[in-house]
Amino acid sequence: MILNYLNKFYFLILLIFSSLIISGAYILEYFYNFPPCKLCIYQRIPYFLIIIVCFFSFFAKYKSIHFYIAFFLLFSSFLIASFHSLVERGLVEFNSGCSSSANSFENIDDLRNHLDSVPITKCDEILFSIMGFSLANINAIISFFLVLLNIYFVRRFYGSKN
Repeated sequence: MILNYLNKFYFLILLIFSSLIISGAYILEYFYNFPPCKLCIYQRIPYFLIIIVCFFSFFAKYKSIHFYIAFFLLFSSFLIASFHSLVERGLVEFNSGCSSSANSFENIDDLRNHLDSVPITKCDEILFSIMGFSLANINAIISFFLVLLNIYFVRRFYGSKN
C-alpha cells in the first residue's frame, strides 16, 4: 500500500529529498561556516538536475524517461559521493590542489603561487561528521537507497509484464 502511494508521488518525494539535501548543504556552508571542497560542489550538481527533472515530470504525460533520467542522476550522485568518501578515507588519491599533500618548494615564491592556487577546504579532510559518517558517506548512502527505489519503480511499472 505504501509503495502505491510512493508511485503516485514519486517525483514529488524525489523533489523534496533533493531540495532538503541541497538546502542542508547550503545551510552548513553559509550558517555554520563549513565551506565545501571541490568534490562537495560536484555532489550538488546531480541534485540540481534532479530538481529540474522533477519539475518537468509534473507537466509531462509520459514519465518513463523521467525515471531513467532520475536513475542516471542518482547513480552519478552515488558514484561522486562514493569517490569523495574514498578520497576522504585516503584510499584514493585526488589531484594535489584538492588534497593536503606535502610538496617540496624551491623558494618562497613557489610556495606563494601554490597557496594562491589551492582551495581553502581540502577534499581529503573531513570537516563535519555524524556518528563517524562524513557528509559524503551520508550522501552515498542516501543516493544508494534512492537508486534502489528508482530501480524498483522502473521494474514494477515499466519493466516486462510477465
